[in-house]
Amino acid sequence: MGLEIIVPQSTAILCVNENNIQEVETMERKKLTTEHKPRRTHFTWDERLMLQYYWAGKNKYPKIRSAVQLGRIFGKHESTIRRELKRGMVTHLKSTLEEHEVYNAEYAQNDVDYKATAKGPDLKTGSDRELISAFEDLILEQSYSPYAVIAHFDSYGWPSATRICEKTLYNYIHDGLMGDVDINALLYKGKRRKPKGMPKRHKRGVNAQRSITKRPVEALERSCLGHWEMMDTVVGPVGGSGTCMLTLTERKLRLQLVRRMGAKTAKEVQLQLNKLERDLGSELFGTLFSTVTADNGSEFHGAEEIENSILSDAKRIDLYYARPYCSSDRPTNENHNGIVRRFIPKGEDIRNYTSQQIRKVQGWMNNYPRKILGGKSPLMALTEELGSGLLDQRILEVFQ
Repeated sequence: MGLEIIVPQSTAILCVNENNIQEVETMERKKLTTEHKPRRTHFTWDERLMLQYYWAGKNKYPKIRSAVQLGRIFGKHESTIRRELKRGMVTHLKSTLEEHEVYNAEYAQNDVDYKATAKGPDLKTGSDRELISAFEDLILEQSYSPYAVIAHFDSYGWPSATRICEKTLYNYIHDGLMGDVDINALLYKGKRRKPKGMPKRHKRGVNAQRSITKRPVEALERSCLGHWEMMDTVVGPVGGSGTCMLTLTERKLRLQLVRRMGAKTAKEVQLQLNKLERDLGSELFGTLFSTVTADNGSEFHGAEEIENSILSDAKRIDLYYARPYCSSDRPTNENHNGIVRRFIPKGEDIRNYTSQQIRKVQGWMNNYPRKILGGKSPLMALTEELGSGLLDQRILEVFQ
């Protein structure tokens, strides 16, 4: 037979939640029984009733409110006791209208039952409260990461027949479906979680094969024409149209190419390079382009499509990747992107600028006198490099 307690009729109970006092229905005379009450958290219904007696000092139980002492009595961590007290704490009004807080077992149990309804029937953990409690113990009490929790269970045995992987555990925590555990219990508080839909980066093996460290020495020394420091995309505001600009900077002569793209995708980048090769022709393209160095953005994935010619079976260019998060690999391109921003300020939607307007910015940069070139513009330096007889009209059309 379950334990039965008669609770006398009381005045209205006020629930304090973050300094907001909300009125709860006036409790009528009820019977509180231990029957038909599932555990659902670290505390069973019997334990909640006992905690209520200790807090109030009633039913021949000594009045104890220390979380440390209560933890020893219940065999639980003091943090578990504090969370349970916080869960069931309500504010009563005395006849003098003075407020005082008490722990109410039924209020705490109702809170647990209500939160359990939001967990849904399709979770792998389902109603396996034994497993969820074990997760809470390791993450909240021992500061384990989700990986460490899974590794711990794999080594010492799972508390139930249910099994989930690390990624599922992270997802449940992020979505608030893991009992008292939320992202604030994690080391980085969810800040390092990869947003859904984010494109995957290059595989390490691909980057290693085309690392900037394997780029020819003449590219590093800027001793010959044809080595383009960086491919980069200059984007518009977050939430904008997605229209962006592709920029390329030649290392020796500081020639600049700026092209308008409809989207920041690998396909758009390939289309721009294909058009550039058609405009110049295979031979002239090979004269002006030997290598190109790109950052690790997803728009520069598809190395073979970037390298292979569309006019022949030969390779049109050698592609290399800069080191991740290393801006010192691309100082000239970064500087040139800053010049572009003088004409198209950061935050402006690129969609508002036509291809002709963007090409006008490119032409200005290629005709601008440079101190590093002895006062010559990049196009003047290119004329000297190739000779006036070799300065094909197609080059002027591409760079003007």
